[in-house]
Amino acid sequence: MAEVYAALAPVFILIALGWLARASRIIAPEGFGAVNRFGYFILYPAFLFTIVTSADFANREAGPFIFAVIAGFAIMAVLALATRFLFRTDGPAFTSVFQGALRWNGFPLLAAATALYGPVGLELIGIAFGPLVFVVNIISVTVLARWGANRAASWRAVLDQIAANPLILSCGAGLLAQAFGFTHLGPASDALRLLGQAAMPVALITVGAGLDFAALRADGARVATASALKLIAAPFALWLCAAWLGLGPTATAIAVGIGATPTAAAGYTLAREMGGDARLMAAVITATTILSFITMPLAISLAMNR
Repeated sequence: MAEVYAALAPVFILIALGWLARASRIIAPEGFGAVNRFGYFILYPAFLFTIVTSADFANREAGPFIFAVIAGFAIMAVLALATRFLFRTDGPAFTSVFQGALRWNGFPLLAAATALYGPVGLELIGIAFGPLVFVVNIISVTVLARWGANRAASWRAVLDQIAANPLILSCGAGLLAQAFGFTHLGPASDALRLLGQAAMPVALITVGAGLDFAALRADGARVATASALKLIAAPFALWLCAAWLGLGPTATAIAVGIGATPTAAAGYTLAREMGGDARLMAAVITATTILSFITMPLAISLAMNR
């Protein structure tokens, strides 16, 4: 347990640094909003394209591992959709509960991957990143287009929203580049790699800056539901799928780590852009981030010690 906390400590320090920077007004909240938007449209797509094109999909564990994590998130999508019966009167709020339960912030785990799992950790997380972000974002955009305040008028409008999402586009472009062998584009690839290197610390710091403790009082039932699904049900679902497919101990622990990550801050940007309940989304991100300081090391430790 101590080793897991030590590996994750730098990640949580960067998150805390972001909160301190905002709380002390070193950077105004509006400034962090601009940084977050810059990350969402520039840094994170560059990072995703780079990590997808550099992933080794020929690894013999790649297929079963990707299938296990996607199956686990499919289970979570069904569970998250079921909360519609609990919160049927408020579509935008439901979309934030859904995103809170399904979205995963891979940056904390990726930053600590080598310390936690060794070189194989970085490799398998990199393999899962592109396909999983691609699938999760398509599902999230679809749910927001259907139940958000800016409800899409038709399935064509839903497809337009999917096609305009920068995270989906970057993952799709990376997967296509992998399929056709265009994994190095000369200076363009080098520029994208430099941008991608900035994505991880910026993402962690903006997560900390975005923590909204006042929002936690907005709706306790919805925040608790999303947090329980994200931090308890998701690691268990990923563990079940990894065990079902017979993954090895390290691959299983990595899958559980992916499930145990807090809700991604990109969910807040998407909620604002597509008519979700942005304040509730901020509350869920805040709650899962804070609670993950305890639950994430615990879930990873339990998986590694089985």
